[in-house]
Amino acid sequence: MRGIAGILRRDGGPVPQKWGKILEQSLLFGGTLTFRFEDSTPIEHGDLHILLFSGSDALGSDPKVVDGDLKGECAYAMWNEETLELELGRKGTGQKSLYWLDLAEVGDGLLFSSNPLPLLTIARELELPSSTLSQGVEGYLQDGFVMEGGGLLAPLYSMPIQHKLENAPTSTTALSCDFTTTPAEDVQTLVRILGTPFANADLLSTLQLYRYAKEIGCPVVDGLIMPQSTGFLKRLFNSKQEEKQMAIQRNASRRMELGAIANYTGVDLAISTQCNSIEPISFPLASWLRSSQSQLGQLASDTLHSSNAFGNLPINQSECIKKLSAHQSGEKDNAQELFTLLTLALWSRLVSA
Repeated sequence: MRGIAGILRRDGGPVPQKWGKILEQSLLFGGTLTFRFEDSTPIEHGDLHILLFSGSDALGSDPKVVDGDLKGECAYAMWNEETLELELGRKGTGQKSLYWLDLAEVGDGLLFSSNPLPLLTIARELELPSSTLSQGVEGYLQDGFVMEGGGLLAPLYSMPIQHKLENAPTSTTALSCDFTTTPAEDVQTLVRILGTPFANADLLSTLQLYRYAKEIGCPVVDGLIMPQSTGFLKRLFNSKQEEKQMAIQRNASRRMELGAIANYTGVDLAISTQCNSIEPISFPLASWLRSSQSQLGQLASDTLHSSNAFGNLPINQSECIKKLSAHQSGEKDNAQELFTLLTLALWSRLVSA
């Protein structure tokens, strides 16, 4: 999987080998070769350490890593060997994500990654506080997406876009294919490559269509306009301005979702703010989740019945099991709720791994 990651430690202490391994493994998902730069500089109390990882192109002679094109859509990290300063940044429309974790409470420095999962794993290991977790879970269930810089990803920060570009394609790419892999595998793949839970089941279709586009050598133009919210707890807005701000946040999240899937599949992607999203492949989500014979139904049942399925998240697991039973019996269609909860549980498991 393409992306970048790294560690800067300035307090003279050593960099735990486990941190580097966790970051490298996140870039190796999907079989991509990882490039690495490492250096140490003597300081007053030990050594300053810098590690940079890249899941795409070689670093070259300069100590920098770039996900994308420095002249266009990208996230990057540049190390200045003279001033001993690290520059992080994002450019473009927002397809390339970049998160960072401040080590202030456990050591002077920071960690960064294109994917939030490895940073959350390290933050949990360090027992760094996350006072906004309950708020983040509620926001995800209401809105159907994880807000950039929101409470669910605390204590991480999302790097803002420094130089914005606007793509305005006039139409999306017409793509049509059938599912070629099992949806259960794809759900787990998406949680891993996004680094977040997701409520929009149509991302299963997006993954399939982008794979197909890569196979036939077709660049993709996708749109941000979706028919409706995928959250299952209704959010009431106090004003039109608040609703507009939520739409901006939703678009930012969707850009990063589409960008992560394009990165994983290796397809060239442009995103239009004025167009509808690519027509998804039709699939029977409710039937899959209802049937114990389907792999997705089995995954949902096994996950939601597993011990401590949601880890430390404020979710009532017994209520989730009731929703699953009502759906399986045909008493009620809880497909959207169950899918939303399934990806949340899978994500929580990865963070705790």
